Amino acid sequence: MPSLTPNLITLDAFNEYLAQYPASVPEKLRDLDRIRYDSVPVKIAERNQNGGAYMTKDEVAQLVEWKVKHGTFRPKLLQLVQSNPADQVGNTTRQAFAELDTQNPLPALKTLTQLKGIGPATASLLLSVFAAEDVPFFSDELLRWCMWDEGEGWKRKIKYDIKEYAELAERIREVRKRLDVSAVEMERVAWVLGRNGVDMPAGSAEGVHVKKTMDKESNDKKTKMEKLRKAALGRKKGVKRKTSEVDASLTGVRRSSRRTTSTKAHG
Repeated sequence: MPSLTPNLITLDAFNEYLAQYPASVPEKLRDLDRIRYDSVPVKIAERNQNGGAYMTKDEVAQLVEWKVKHGTFRPKLLQLVQSNPADQVGNTTRQAFAELDTQNPLPALKTLTQLKGIGPATASLLLSVFAAEDVPFFSDELLRWCMWDEGEGWKRKIKYDIKEYAELAERIREVRKRLDVSAVEMERVAWVLGRNGVDMPAGSAEGVHVKKTMDKESNDKKTKMEKLRKAALGRKKGVKRKTSEVDASLTGVRRSSRRTTSTKAHG
């Protein structure tokens, strides 16, 4: 069976798991799913065409509710988000969406974290709703799937910091380029794999082994070339020393010859 890790999964396998997403979502979460994937993105897109995209406080709260029920349940997170003034939410989201660079979402991400209760993971969710094609949501399943080759599988501990998100975003760009899929589609595939606890087959380890082998061969080659270079330099230096010694020897012979000739002339 082909590997399902992001760096090796085929497009056919990817689409197979993507198609399973709707049925994988529990009935009680489907209304929130429609808000997250349909209604809020449509509203933001309309605003973007009419003066600038932003989110209302209620929309942000709905998305945070989706997040805590869809992933790790953190009830206090929603309370913190709801404590933000409505105008601050609108202004901050407007600023973040305006400055978003899909190739480097970190500055916009940091802008959103100025709001109470909005850490890197929640900020990435808001950006993903605005730019689903390019900006990934920092979900537990997506992070663990993309970092599968580092071990621990679906039990990997997550730091939820900006550095970890930056690495996730980079890995997702590589997969998107290879398969021509969107960030939000990768999020859904990861959800299906993670929810079902799908273990990556041996191919994933094989892929990592191949990469490590290639890296080792490359490093060994560089080391060998460096040794050859140093050896060559050593030989060159040796030749110079020998040449110097020969010159000195010849000089001594010439001096000795002159002294002998001089003695004979005077004798």
